[in-house]
Amino acid sequence: MSRNKYILPFHGKWYVEYGGTKKENSHSWNITGQRYAYDFEIRKNDLPFHDDPTKNENYYSYLENVYAPADGWVIEIINDYNNTHITKDRKIINDCNNPRGNHIIIKHKYGEYSTICHFEKDTFTVRIGDLIKEGQIIGKVGNSGNTQGPHIHFQVQKGIDPDNSKGIPITFKHAYYNNKKIKKIEKGIEVESR
Repeated sequence: MSRNKYILPFHGKWYVEYGGTKKENSHSWNITGQRYAYDFEIRKNDLPFHDDPTKNENYYSYLENVYAPADGWVIEIINDYNNTHITKDRKIINDCNNPRGNHIIIKHKYGEYSTICHFEKDTFTVRIGDLIKEGQIIGKVGNSGNTQGPHIHFQVQKGIDPDNSKGIPITFKHAYYNNKKIKKIEKGIEVESR
């Protein structure tokens, strides 16, 4: 488990589409850095969108604020990509040369690094080198990179490289499920940030 305790990178209730501490719930078990990563999205009526699923603006998560999960230093921001197109069957597609799309990497205490991906281009509110505080708005949800619709990808790893550094299970704080405080989160639940 992470030595740092992290808040969820959003406010309100979001669905855990992928992720957890078990192989069967994993986002990408065979990618070392992403083993304990999460994908979060807002759902209503058990769907992440309304009406036409090919339009970003029809996704409940689209352009929602993304928050710093803990105090740290911004060491990488990529802000180069437009949103990936979405097909009617919502296949996972990547319209750019980086599966993370627009993303940020933050260095925290104890040699831990968080990576948050798929930001909307030009919505970052911080820069490389900034010291940021837990809960600070850092950008907005987009659909850049390897996606099937707007969502937040969040992971913590023991090094700068989000793919090859060792991913670690995240210890959460201020996370709730069914009005009970939880420290671990698994795929398939709606988790609330308070």
